[in-house]
Amino acid sequence: MIDLSAVKNLYNSMMDNLVSSTGLAVPCSIVYEDPKGSGCPNCIVNPITGRSTSRYSQPDLSPDLTIKNSGGVPEDMFVFYIDENTSYWAADKQNIQLSGITLFRAAFPSSLVFILDVEHPLSFPVNYPSGFFDDGLTFSSRISINKTLVRDSGNPSAAENSYQILQNIISSGVSSAASGIFYNANTAHITRDSSLSLGSSDINATFSGLISSFNGLDISVRNNNSTWDQEELLCGFADNYCFNRTDAIDAFVDTHCDGRVLSTFRETYNTYCSGSDYQPAPVSEEAASGLYIWFPEGHICPVCNVVGSFPTSHSQDSHITVILDSKKFINIGNVDVPNLAMQTITPISMYSDLATATYIVVDTTITGYTQNKFSRISEPQPVGLGDNRYIFTNWERSG
Repeated sequence: MIDLSAVKNLYNSMMDNLVSSTGLAVPCSIVYEDPKGSGCPNCIVNPITGRSTSRYSQPDLSPDLTIKNSGGVPEDMFVFYIDENTSYWAADKQNIQLSGITLFRAAFPSSLVFILDVEHPLSFPVNYPSGFFDDGLTFSSRISINKTLVRDSGNPSAAENSYQILQNIISSGVSSAASGIFYNANTAHITRDSSLSLGSSDINATFSGLISSFNGLDISVRNNNSTWDQEELLCGFADNYCFNRTDAIDAFVDTHCDGRVLSTFRETYNTYCSGSDYQPAPVSEEAASGLYIWFPEGHICPVCNVVGSFPTSHSQDSHITVILDSKKFINIGNVDVPNLAMQTITPISMYSDLATATYIVVDTTITGYTQNKFSRISEPQPVGLGDNRYIFTNWERSG
């Protein structure tokens, strides 16, 4: 007479060895994804639609308010003379420049930026990434009013009237907010491109003329002898100057200028921030990571881009026995076996893990060379001899 209890024990012992980490099971990663994920921390999200209401979630972190509360004066205008930026024409550099304007706007949300395009000997232009001027406070003389400044070589008679050019830009149909900032400005930063194609002497008379115009209007010029040789359009304003410190300004300096443009930028910047006005304070992880970026009400949230949420994912490691040979597949569930790419055998305790998984990565020891991703195409099927101690699951290869 057959001892069924012994057969069952032998079967379970063999299966336990098969699915154990010391048996035929290989290390795998079970991945779970939630397309809705977590809500955007940077903006107020509509509880019904789940989308951004285009309102900043942290009004107390508004950079201008932080500066005013500490007794500082917000920056009103930034002016940059540049003739070309060929080192920023490549797509990856354009993306760096575009992300830079996002961090710059978080640091200086109500400041005007004027790029004054200077003629180039070979007619190379300044190339601006798409979306660079979308904030309504950033302008180019060439793009806004089709004006390219001539080189004066230090000759006052050949100098351009830069302030008149700024006025012409403001008169070209900008927003009332931009116009109000311009005509009520108290401060200005001026810097010049000093790369190989443009020397400071090439526009010295024009540059000096703008300083004189600002002085005559009681507009304080914060840095009147600044040059910048990296062809990036924004970090030159922080070169050789120390701003009133906020988390957003630190994020612009650290994440963009030091992290993406010039690796020694922060070190140099600190040398100009050693006085009593420089209040060293740690940059919050939220600001440095870009989780909180100020934006005006009614504008697009720069963090979630109106979506209001981010997809999230997490994973767990586990050992799973896999069958990749189609000749050894077992017909389980309502799935056509020849269409399968893989079957797995696991203990019944992993039922919920596999039933809720988005996909699994098989044999994580080789993910440095290739990634074997598989998505489940049937419910895990309990199996066993006398009781359901194991599950078989069918999988298809994922993209």
